[in-house]
Amino acid sequence: MNPHNDSKSFIARLWKHKLLIFIILFVLWIVFFDRNSVMMHIERENNIASLQDSIEYYKREIERLNLHLEELQNDPREMEKFVRERYNMKRDNEDIYIIEKQ
Repeated sequence: MNPHNDSKSFIARLWKHKLLIFIILFVLWIVFFDRNSVMMHIERENNIASLQDSIEYYKREIERLNLHLEELQNDPREMEKFVRERYNMKRDNEDIYIIEKQ
């Protein structure tokens, strides 16, 4: 048997299944290599989910800060507390000790 003949018969057998080979190659291309591949879609979906979580977090933070702002604007005691804590302000008859953690 001629080895050259063997390779021709293998190629001839593969050629008979050219549609199947084309479909397999097409699916591989779509899944892994195409610019809009399935892998890219999965990555984008994960990115979108992460961004939506961030949006929800920031919406909750905005709501919390707006409530805090409203408290500060409407309650003078809250305003005083905030200013004293934040800017280390004190009354004339008080001493303040600041302890910094290292």
